[in-house]
Amino acid sequence: MKKNNLLLSFAVMLASMMCALGAAAAEAYACYTPSNTTLTFYYDTQRDSRTGTTYDLNEGHYEPDWETDGINANVTTVVFDPSFADARPTTTCDWFYDMVNLQSIMGLNYLNTSEVTTMVYMFLNCNKLTSLDVSHFNTAKVTNMYGIFAYCTGLTSLDLSSFNTSKVIEMRYMFYGCTNLRTISVGSGWSTAAVTNSVGMFGFCTSLVGGQGTTWDESNPMDKTYAHIDGGPSNPGYFTAKNASQRGDINGDGLVNVADVTALIQIVLNSTPVDLSIADLSGDGQVNVADVTTLIQLVLNN
Repeated sequence: MKKNNLLLSFAVMLASMMCALGAAAAEAYACYTPSNTTLTFYYDTQRDSRTGTTYDLNEGHYEPDWETDGINANVTTVVFDPSFADARPTTTCDWFYDMVNLQSIMGLNYLNTSEVTTMVYMFLNCNKLTSLDVSHFNTAKVTNMYGIFAYCTGLTSLDLSSFNTSKVIEMRYMFYGCTNLRTISVGSGWSTAAVTNSVGMFGFCTSLVGGQGTTWDESNPMDKTYAHIDGGPSNPGYFTAKNASQRGDINGDGLVNVADVTALIQIVLNSTPVDLSIADLSGDGQVNVADVTTLIQLVLNN
């Protein structure tokens, strides 16, 4: 009987040790599967059983190994496994750098950035991405956003409303070369007070329009000067307040196009009351034919 009890005790102890070791062995890593050109991020104990090539996450400003060995150019899909929600990376530097064939990022909501301090070149040259949801990012500890979205030529909008940039000191080339980027939405956490270098921040953002209609102009400063919510002619900026109605979006569908011209014509003909901040495109304090003409030009230039 004593022998059986002793064996049982050892079995319980062994099971407890195995559980403890299993919990301690959980690690954050990425796995590239060449058969479907997918890079998947995990946080678990199953690394050795994964098919494909696995990589440690990088640290600080060092490039990740999936960049240095060249597979980044082959990646078409990035997936964040639900397990990765428990990971706490301290850097996302170069994670998707030069992924020129990347078409989609799935499960990005499982990336917790609360401990991240640098996002240098995170999405640089992801020119085939047409959408990117970073609206949940916690950037409270980030100090460096150098080139984070540079050359993302497929993007037409960015929602940065969750970004807290109070500690960011580096914004050089942040949106550089985003030639099709039209709208950048920000919230109350956006600030450039700590920024010391923002050279080229808006270089070649030729489609960019602020929430009150301020359009990108090569004669304007390309640094943080215009990196704030657009206040119209008295305080021009290139950003749009989150949830603010877009100037010229008469029908409220989030776009400015021919449908808005038709809607504005009906408003003028019927003298229908309308929000001046959206429909007074000529800035004369009235909504009339001059605004229809201005809207037509705005649509044609989009």
